[in-house]
Amino acid sequence: MPRLLGKHADGTMVVAVGGTCVTIAPGAVDATGGCATDANDLHVSLGSTAAAEPRFLATDEVLPDGLLSTDQIAAALAWEVGFVGELSAAEAELYLRYRPNTGDPYPDLSVVEAPDRPFSLGGLIAQEAAPATAEPADAEAEPTLVVQLCASMIYIDDLADPQLIVDAADDLIDRVSYAATVEQFYPALAHAVAADALPATTVELAGGFTEERILDFLGRLVAELDRRRPWLDPALVSIDPRQWPSLGASTPIGWVDITITDLEWAVKAPFADVAEDDQPLLVLRMRDGQLVALVGEPEPYPTRFLVLLPDLAGQRPAGDVVEYLARYAGLRIESDGLAQALAEVRAS
Repeated sequence: MPRLLGKHADGTMVVAVGGTCVTIAPGAVDATGGCATDANDLHVSLGSTAAAEPRFLATDEVLPDGLLSTDQIAAALAWEVGFVGELSAAEAELYLRYRPNTGDPYPDLSVVEAPDRPFSLGGLIAQEAAPATAEPADAEAEPTLVVQLCASMIYIDDLADPQLIVDAADDLIDRVSYAATVEQFYPALAHAVAADALPATTVELAGGFTEERILDFLGRLVAELDRRRPWLDPALVSIDPRQWPSLGASTPIGWVDITITDLEWAVKAPFADVAEDDQPLLVLRMRDGQLVALVGEPEPYPTRFLVLLPDLAGQRPAGDVVEYLARYAGLRIESDGLAQALAEVRAS
């Protein structure tokens, strides 16, 4: 159900309904404690803009009983659907991914339906970055990358923190949080800084930070990325599965329980389409050249993947690989009982 997000100094209440906020002036509450404003006349805006208002006091409390009617809540959600409908596909996906959970489901289920195979990232991956000799205007091709980056600011308290710039540069170079590479992000960020302007909806999705503060942050981030040149390869890079020795010449080091679409997002790479009875295979290369394979169960939507190393000399210790996948892909590799299970397979 909606929650009381906070109050202004004059007593105006701000109620969160999904990703929106409804402002209710003190005089708009009737004797029964309900909002007397007609559903069609409510003042609705994005919830992320409320904290940017001067003298706003955040409270996050349970909504007083009867303050908003069912029709008024429906009107706020309808406004939200209209807002999302004006966004690009990438912006809409990002907005809905970070939409606050007030217990009010997003009305248009077709938009939030889980993506099906193949590769759920297809619609979000940017085109290859333009060559360095391209005209500056070419950098405008992916303004949604700026929006994606700035939407993550809802988790940030202070954009001025110097460590934040270091962490953000690491994240882009390592390719941890976003599908696009640093080579794709950089032109869009540099263009925004040079133009001293942000793409539409950036400020609304940035958790209450002003355009001036966001541009200052982006300017420092671009400078940090320039300082880091030449950039390292992403932490994980998918390669042709044919480079894997063979499944028979592999050493299992554990397994991970995860849906195939979530796994593809975690490692920022797709599984190739396979025949119905074949096992999906994804081969990744770590920065030091170590190969690691992820093999799924032979079914259309596997939820368990075996983690393999080549059964060859000169491989990194299994523990190092497990830590690497946890750090750069957030994968929790399980291995309890693996040795016993493998022994039973060999004995059978």
